[in-house]
Amino acid sequence: MVKAKTIIKNAPKIKPKVAFYGITGCAGCLLSVLFNEDEILDLIELIDLKAFPFIKEVNVEEKYDYVFIEGLVASKEDLEEVKRLRENATFVVSLGACACTGCIPAYRNFTLKENYEHLLYKKVEDLEDVQPTPVDMHIKVDHYIPGCPPNKKEILTFIRSVLRGKIPIPYSSPVCVECRQNGNECLLDVGKPCLGPITAGGCNSVCINGGLECWGCRGPSKDMNLELMIKILREKGFDDKFIQDRMRTFAGLKLPMLDEVIKHTKEKVGAKNE
Repeated sequence: MVKAKTIIKNAPKIKPKVAFYGITGCAGCLLSVLFNEDEILDLIELIDLKAFPFIKEVNVEEKYDYVFIEGLVASKEDLEEVKRLRENATFVVSLGACACTGCIPAYRNFTLKENYEHLLYKKVEDLEDVQPTPVDMHIKVDHYIPGCPPNKKEILTFIRSVLRGKIPIPYSSPVCVECRQNGNECLLDVGKPCLGPITAGGCNSVCINGGLECWGCRGPSKDMNLELMIKILREKGFDDKFIQDRMRTFAGLKLPMLDEVIKHTKEKVGAKNE
């Protein structure tokens, strides 16, 4: 059976120039683009693909309409790269958890230097280490496609919106909304440490669907109630160190108030018990 080609109404006559770049990361987010298989091949016919790691050579002087950046800034070379891409792009899209929140590599910001100092590059200038941070801590980012890895259908939806001349609208509800729609049992109700109530949705609650907990890889939802989340986790028997570590694992740099809220809620509990 031959698959029908993707048809985009009101697609631009002049194909937008699009490029995908990877800085420090595992390249899993770029694979999410490729995993769309036939559908992405149809869409690529409607764009002018200028760069994609391992597939299309990169012209460093090229100007782009959209640049997708996978990975986080963890070296001097990464920093120079994202600054150059920002200058050459009309719109920059952070693709995946590393680019959006810093993900697991950014956890280094919360540990002692002696725990990782032996892993640092010191002799090669291009590999000069910088504190691991998401892309938007260094340049202006216009759009975000979060997740570890990002939802492949979300990537397609984003590209389709661009081709229709529409501004892509991010999913605004927490993971819990999709979880309920999928008929999942609430993991918090059975005593598991799920961060779905404070995590931005758009992933179709894929982890919970598969029997896993939500670790917050898509970053905090805009209307999250961090204080209530901490209170619920405490009531389920999790101590503050566990809560702190779990919330920092994927999105710690996007929760700068975490330590203060933990301290504040602890003081409130102590005052209430006196």
